[in-house]
Amino acid sequence: MSAKNKIIMLLAAAGILLFAAVQGIVLPKQEWDRQAYEAAQQNPQTHDLQSIAKYQNKYMGNASNLSNLMHSLPLNEVRSTFELHPDTLTADIVYHADTADLNSEKLERSLIYNATAAFALIENLEQIRFKFEDRTYTAKRSELENWYGKKLPSLTDSPKIWQPVVQEPLANPDYVKKGISSLFTVVEV
Repeated sequence: MSAKNKIIMLLAAAGILLFAAVQGIVLPKQEWDRQAYEAAQQNPQTHDLQSIAKYQNKYMGNASNLSNLMHSLPLNEVRSTFELHPDTLTADIVYHADTADLNSEKLERSLIYNATAAFALIENLEQIRFKFEDRTYTAKRSELENWYGKKLPSLTDSPKIWQPVVQEPLANPDYVKKGISSLFTVVEV
């Protein structure tokens, strides 16, 4: 076999090995990383603030912005629609599910987290209602600002602020229960 043929065979073998490495190692790892990131986005304690920062807006009337924000937050796997009430600066997130069908611990953490994120990123939003088929949770900006002791947009200045102030306390079930009872008006339907 000539040197030229040996080089061609060597290059072909190297190409096959590289192809196999990409298909068998690199692409599956990228897919696994993507799935792990998406799973983390469903948990209020591991949700990535930077993934929603692009939805910061002065006005709640931008329906597509609010919709995109809510579809980027925990509970986005539950089918929902949106209603905006600009006269009262209120947004309704209408979930097409019963709360009894959801994990109550995750639901309550997500409601606190999602309300905080909405008020922190949408400056003139004053009230948000999470409407489920069996109950409605209503939160007001003023209640959350009293809860955190600061203006909510300041929480998004850095993940170093957001994580310890908003996310880490959600690990404590007592904090979550107190948050639900203090921050939300809950009405059974």
